[in-house]
Amino acid sequence: MGNRGSKSMILEEDIVVKEQRVDGSCIGVPRFLQNSLPMLRCTLMGLERDYQIRNLSKVLHKKEVRFYSTSNNKNKISLNPWFLTGFIDGEGCFRISLTKVKSAIGWRVQLFFQINLHVKDRALLEMIRDYLGVGKIHNSGENIIQYRIQTSDELAVLIKHLDAYPLMTQKRVDYILFKEGYELVIKKAHLTKEGLLKIVSLRASLNSGLSEQLKDAFTEVIPVTRFTDFSVTNNLNCNWLSGFASAESCFLVGITKSNLCRAGYQVYLTFIITQHIRDELLMKGLKEFFGYGRLSRKRDVYEFQVSKFSDVEKIIAFFEKYPILGEKAKDFNDFSIVAQLMKNKVHLTEEGVAQIRKIKEGMNRGR
Repeated sequence: MGNRGSKSMILEEDIVVKEQRVDGSCIGVPRFLQNSLPMLRCTLMGLERDYQIRNLSKVLHKKEVRFYSTSNNKNKISLNPWFLTGFIDGEGCFRISLTKVKSAIGWRVQLFFQINLHVKDRALLEMIRDYLGVGKIHNSGENIIQYRIQTSDELAVLIKHLDAYPLMTQKRVDYILFKEGYELVIKKAHLTKEGLLKIVSLRASLNSGLSEQLKDAFTEVIPVTRFTDFSVTNNLNCNWLSGFASAESCFLVGITKSNLCRAGYQVYLTFIITQHIRDELLMKGLKEFFGYGRLSRKRDVYEFQVSKFSDVEKIIAFFEKYPILGEKAKDFNDFSIVAQLMKNKVHLTEEGVAQIRKIKEGMNRGR
């Protein structure tokens, strides 16, 4: 979709696409089971400020399978800088705003970085804000809060962080364009016609491009070429991956009828990350990093999926060491509980299937 980093979920013969952000987690079954249809709970949105937000809560999953409120334990929690970058790769948005005003140049240029989350995730946004030491949190619609950085001094702090801990997805291209715009504003070039046109050219290649109003106002502007030739596959950082997974992954528990199982049902676990083909190198890097799982492509989507039980146990061990943050930590916790029940063969009994079904019903969309 233009220049935006779209993400998709493969659903048998169809693909549901999310534009940087989807409403909630996916639920259902993987492709290799044909008896039922997997589902991705998502809503396609037009502007970042209007996005419905996946719920990330005030919790941090620990190896002991306990949850801690970040608001009550700030002194005990240290946010890893690579985790923050990974989370920004999944949830951050870089914006250059152009507004018509009565001035010599005729336009006001504003730069923003923002993360939108559900209101229950205020503690997580506070954790990010406190780590960077800049930015503000405010309401941004019904049940939505926004963490925003917009002053030049505050943006300098974010830029310093992302230069030291670079983004790994194609969002890095948006960041490069955003940073160029920031440097023009710092030099006050946006107050000249030449500088303004440069910023409009950057804006034309950022996210979804120019609005119809801006296209009509700047008919002579040519979008800058998006730089895409950068390596993201070398030495993926474990903490980056936990941050990215906190934003983009899905932990699924599935139950399907089966005549081959004594209880009449088959229980399975699946870990999934999907990305647009623009991030082909990253997705191949994930497969290489873990050394297991399956990477497949369908149309414009790559999906990394782990479903073999012995590999699922490895995924659980990884995220116990490099924890998931937010509401998804609860899904990971339930996912781990079901894995332990399966290891103990509880899923082979009718009572065990009923117990797992109750856990499943409280995960993802049902939470």
